[in-house]
Amino acid sequence: MYLNHITLNTGHVARTNRADVASEITTLLGEWLPAIINSGQHHPLPVPALAQYSAQAFVQDGGLVVTVYGPEPDIGPRLPWMTFGVAHKSRHAESLWCLLVANFGAHPAAKRPSVPWCAVAVLPTAPLDAKILGWLADFERCVAWARVTRNPELRAAT
Repeated sequence: MYLNHITLNTGHVARTNRADVASEITTLLGEWLPAIINSGQHHPLPVPALAQYSAQAFVQDGGLVVTVYGPEPDIGPRLPWMTFGVAHKSRHAESLWCLLVANFGAHPAAKRPSVPWCAVAVLPTAPLDAKILGWLADFERCVAWARVTRNPELRAAT
């Protein structure tokens, strides 16, 4: 099984195999996601080395939307660095794709891939640092696989 990982800004698509993400990671993220969904709060990323970064998430028509934020500044709000959506079933794909494209735009080459997919909008506030963008891409894929394999019917914790 593979996941289509598309960057809306560029139209670039990469396929990620399920075996590329350790089960310990999907377990960790699968336990973290219910706490952050629809909470309206910033939650630290669940990896100690990345805990200065945070995320918020919500579910829209069955699709997961996650925004990752940079570290908390001395003055002012945290800046969003990127937002991504995960469609794990075809019934979630169209409305989630439309929501992402309407809010963030898409490169002309960006076409909705087959499910499961993770579509990413890198925001203008994200640092143009290859190292940071690299771990963000890894994080997106790991969250997407946690959504697809561990919690396909994920809802907010009650």
